[in-house]
Amino acid sequence: ADLLMASSSSAAASAAALEAVQVLVASLADDSPRARDSALAALREIAPLNPLLVLDCCATVSRGGHRRFGNMAGVFLVMASAVRALDRLDAEREFLRKIAKIATAEIVSSKDFNVDWQRAAATLLVAIGSHDPDLMMEEIFLYFSGPTSALPAMLQILADFASAEALQFTPRLKDVLLRVLPILGSVRDGQRPVFANALKCWCQAAWVYIGDASSGLPFDDDVMSFMNSVFELLLKVWTGSRDLKVRLSSVEALGEMVGLVTRSQLKSALPRIIPTMLDLCKKDQEVAFTAAHSLHNLLNASLLSESGPPLLEFEELAVVLITLLPLVSVNISKDERSYISKGLKVPPISKSFIC
Repeated sequence: ADLLMASSSSAAASAAALEAVQVLVASLADDSPRARDSALAALREIAPLNPLLVLDCCATVSRGGHRRFGNMAGVFLVMASAVRALDRLDAEREFLRKIAKIATAEIVSSKDFNVDWQRAAATLLVAIGSHDPDLMMEEIFLYFSGPTSALPAMLQILADFASAEALQFTPRLKDVLLRVLPILGSVRDGQRPVFANALKCWCQAAWVYIGDASSGLPFDDDVMSFMNSVFELLLKVWTGSRDLKVRLSSVEALGEMVGLVTRSQLKSALPRIIPTMLDLCKKDQEVAFTAAHSLHNLLNASLLSESGPPLLEFEELAVVLITLLPLVSVNISKDERSYISKGLKVPPISKSFIC
């Protein structure tokens, strides 16, 4: 009798919990922004306590997508919190695949990647990747051979995943490059900044991986060959674009790659890459900040490497200094509060000069 009463009490509690979560999930689409925010906050607190229940309720309302439910962004953010809270034993592959397909279907339902529900869906995919990176990437790769309109969104997800899970992403960089390289040559200017940003994030992840004491070298000969090919394309084609955004994003990516390519390739690239970076350093403050950061990395890789002697001769370095010195004096004479607001203590051009 006691066992029967306990079982009945437990069933009643489960039913009450289910009903409460269903009400909160429905409230995510309430007309009142305050009610939506309150429901989102409550569900994010509940998600770690019972992630499977929250995921089931969210998956139910997500079947119709953003056209049938008024706040898919909130649903996906709650699901991301619940996925992150899953125990490894509960993170079953087929269950995660079902959720991943819901997210990717929403992302590719629009040509743009600027609406909040798409970005929230990307957050959910990154959370899935933290449990099962191979599954997440399998779902992403499905769209690499489809319409090119889906590619920017998928690349951004892989960039976000690399930033969030560098140690899991970097060993899989080879699989990513295998699929990206055949596409790069046909990418138009409008999409090149997205590709360049992804490449930048992937290289940053590689640096995190290399810096991790427990990790070995992440690149085999194939990956090095891929990296060298991408480096050459960005250097010889993309940095020559008339579009400033393309040039700047390419230089930003190159700034993360300079320490990953071979020294011989870096040496041969210097006559082209240095003038490009210096030219961007003469632009407005935001552009100069990015270009100076890349130049800082380039000078480090060229002058301070333990792999061999400096790659720049005195005469070549003098050209850099002659260009930078006037820019340093101009920036130092200006009010530096705009730089401090970015978390800097000195102007970015000055930092590159100090390097």
